[in-house]
Amino acid sequence: MLRAGVIRLYGDHPVTGFAVAYEQDELQFPVWVLIVLATVLLCVSLSERSLALMLLSLLLGGFAFHNIPLIETGTARLAANHEGLFMDGLGCIGWRFVSAINLVEVVVRGNLYKEADIALSEPLEKALVDDARSLPLHRRLMRKPYYLKTASTIRVPLDIFDPPPDDIVASLLRIWIHNRGRPPKASG
Repeated sequence: MLRAGVIRLYGDHPVTGFAVAYEQDELQFPVWVLIVLATVLLCVSLSERSLALMLLSLLLGGFAFHNIPLIETGTARLAANHEGLFMDGLGCIGWRFVSAINLVEVVVRGNLYKEADIALSEPLEKALVDDARSLPLHRRLMRKPYYLKTASTIRVPLDIFDPPPDDIVASLLRIWIHNRGRPPKASG
């Protein structure tokens, strides 16, 4: 089951509800290795004045920078409450615009991954109750917990989150079924 509590998903807007964060065990180590390796290669390239080593260190540093959110394990990346489904870097999708939530299995290079397939009844621009896509440039270059399959379908890779993928989808389905017929609360 998902954790309950007050979360800060984006900006300074506290949201009460259920949230999941990135897994804390296995994902941090490779990112830290890349950061250390890029730093060492940068120092060596500066001392040796090697352009090839500098380019390699910048490439490794860019890849590490893209994956910095994997180190920020305390930050909620996916959340749900009575208002809708929240995704870091995307915003809040109202429950009335969600037409289906399915668990799909995707095979990539022989490995099986589980993803949540969230179908929307309207295009994303209309379904967003609170749009958080206007991020600063440095955050736009970092990993996001979702990708857009079509204009009205969002995929969320679930294997990188702490709870098992089946539990995440089951919890999202329960929250969606409970709240999909309720009108949104007026803010004010």
